[in-house]
Amino acid sequence: MANQLQEQISVVWKKTSLAQRITLIALIVAAIIITVVLVGWAQKPSYAVAYSGLSDDDASQIIGKMDEKGIGYQLKGTGTILVPSDQVYEVRLAMASEGLPQSSAAGYELFSQNTLGMTEFSQKVNYQRALEGELERTIASLDAVDSVSVNVVTPEKSLLSSDQAPTTASVVIKEKSEGYLNAGQVKAITNLVANSVEGLKPENVVVVDSNGNLLTTQASDYAGDSVIQSDSQRSAEIAAANEIRDKVQTMLDAILGPNRAAVQANVTMDWSQKEVTLSVYDPTQVAVRSSEKISEDYLGTGEQASGVPGAESNLPTPVATIAAETTTGNYNRTDETINYEISQTNTHEIYSPGEIKKISLAVMVDQVSDSAQLEMIKSAVIAAAGIDMSRGDTVSVNTMEFDRSYFQEQADTMEKDAKNDLYMKIGVGIGSALVLFILFGYFSKVMKKLRMSSRAAWKPILAPVAVAALQQGQQGIQTSAPRQAAIGDSTPAQALPKETPKKIEMIENNSHVVQGAKSYPEDEQRARTISKLTEENPATIAEIIQIWLSEDEKNRG
Repeated sequence: MANQLQEQISVVWKKTSLAQRITLIALIVAAIIITVVLVGWAQKPSYAVAYSGLSDDDASQIIGKMDEKGIGYQLKGTGTILVPSDQVYEVRLAMASEGLPQSSAAGYELFSQNTLGMTEFSQKVNYQRALEGELERTIASLDAVDSVSVNVVTPEKSLLSSDQAPTTASVVIKEKSEGYLNAGQVKAITNLVANSVEGLKPENVVVVDSNGNLLTTQASDYAGDSVIQSDSQRSAEIAAANEIRDKVQTMLDAILGPNRAAVQANVTMDWSQKEVTLSVYDPTQVAVRSSEKISEDYLGTGEQASGVPGAESNLPTPVATIAAETTTGNYNRTDETINYEISQTNTHEIYSPGEIKKISLAVMVDQVSDSAQLEMIKSAVIAAAGIDMSRGDTVSVNTMEFDRSYFQEQADTMEKDAKNDLYMKIGVGIGSALVLFILFGYFSKVMKKLRMSSRAAWKPILAPVAVAALQQGQQGIQTSAPRQAAIGDSTPAQALPKETPKKIEMIENNSHVVQGAKSYPEDEQRARTISKLTEENPATIAEIIQIWLSEDEKNRG
């Protein structure tokens, strides 16, 4: 069969013209290329960013390891590596096990290399490089630092100390987008660099950010701890304000819906430390502390001194005495003392710094025209934020129509881009299918023309089943009646030889042309003839099939 097919293809190829050959080859090549491109495009994985902002050294090492492990990747710039989206975390874990990425700055590992034959100057340069690299690694470990570069300038030693130039250093820091360096952190970095380099003073260290902004000034960074304290206090106030704002915003989002309210809060704290001692007396509340009562009574008779007062009456004998007078007396004495204690309250209070002194809260809601609803929202905001009007807190709740044009434009742009992307994919798919369909149709048409033009050379390799049945039926007609009778008891043995040859002859006569129809190709003509005969006289087809089955059983027997 393969030889016959090869011979027929060879005959057809020889009878085609040069233009037809070129067209046929071009169509086949185009179909293969389009198929390969479409299959590759459909199987192409989506890539996601695995690493960004890498140094050239780290990027080259990671790419080398990925090549060894057979991991596919794409480069975007010099410091961004993309890998298949389903392998991002696997690649990161695999590279982390290899110690990658690591800082490109070389540290003290420079001295692990062979230094034989190195001059003293080279040794000094390597030491400075190692020191700068270690400082860069240390500063880069801070959460708010994305990347850092440290440069230290050490002047040559001078014979006179008065002529000695000071050691200086500069630090360039790239901050992360979600973090920033406050004054305390900048001062810590300055002191770190100054204490790591011999002869370097903090005032000779300059710290700048990637935008060229100076982060250190001699007036602020070296005035003491007041700057750090002020910065920490401001950070505490901002944190308290953010906490209040988040509470109110969460409540309003649940009541009004997302993006229907805007909240801003400001908190002022009292950072003074106080000790207050109070003594309060309450005169309305008294208590008896002590009570004393003395009572004396005297009643009786006795001599009462009388005479001339003076010295003579008091002299002893022989001075004449003065006769005393006899009298009666009565004596009464009563003393009472009561001490009362007044109620007293002593209070000693210590006020720690950081107490909230005042809260200012502003709330804007979107299109709430009902005044009663605004009052309810204000009451809820006051309760949620812990507002104390007696303390001097202020709350403002107003309504207006929010301008959402920008967000709507962004949403429309994103939706439009998504639709364009979808339409592009659908268009590519439909266009590719249409091109393949056109190529297939054109290829079929060319092959059909070639076959029609070379009908004499084109011979069927495998005959259709109906034709094979007819041929076997012709062979079965020549067999004896007893053999045909063995097919089944339902068909008389003498009926087949008389009727079957006529029917087979009719099929053979109609094998190329169907009566009352126009000319069709050979295969289509056979199919139409068999279909028409089956509809008109199915018994004839059944007889022919029985003959074919009988011959098949005979051959196998």
